[in-house]
Amino acid sequence: MLAGLPIFANLSPEYLQALEEMAQEIFLAKGALLFAPGDSSRGFFVVLDGAVRVYGMSSQGKDITHEIAGQGSAFAIASPFAGTYHCFAEALKDSRLYLIKKQEFLDLVTGDIKFAAEWIRMQSRMIIHLRRRLADLTLKPPKERIVNYILLLAEMQDSRSITLPVPRKELATFLGMTHETFYRTTKELSNDGLVRFTGQTIDILDQDRLAEMTE
Repeated sequence: MLAGLPIFANLSPEYLQALEEMAQEIFLAKGALLFAPGDSSRGFFVVLDGAVRVYGMSSQGKDITHEIAGQGSAFAIASPFAGTYHCFAEALKDSRLYLIKKQEFLDLVTGDIKFAAEWIRMQSRMIIHLRRRLADLTLKPPKERIVNYILLLAEMQDSRSITLPVPRKELATFLGMTHETFYRTTKELSNDGLVRFTGQTIDILDQDRLAEMTE
């Protein structure tokens, strides 16, 4: 199951098998809370189906979305190295997850230096990706943020017909814009013949031109 996920693409088959063997399948109903700040860390999670919102609370009591983990994504990656979780995770729809168990994962990290090195390389790539995403959210205009996200989903889902993991209003907040700006910008992309929106599905009609917009 893990072998087809982009996040684990560079892990060797033996280590993918090891992670599979320590994985526990979990089902979450829409709206169910997976963990909250202060809960003991059980490990990290991989989304097989569905979507999970990871969020925290500001000092004013407003929730702040950190991540929307859709199909093929992993989240709470650093939690095996912490005693507790530091944020909330809530299912945005009925979801099926893998829990990669904390102690078994740590035993593999500490007992196999080759795996530890591979894991560090993978984490480094994730940090680079996160920095790029932060730049997208803070420096780039709304159209480029949306296009970047569409292309990321296309890569994750390995398809030019992609499914949004959450409603568009929630996605607009995640991308750091009002839902009015999101709707207006996506309509421009549609009118330009780059994409076609049908409910929660986006068909990419001209991937090359979309890619040019992110350069």
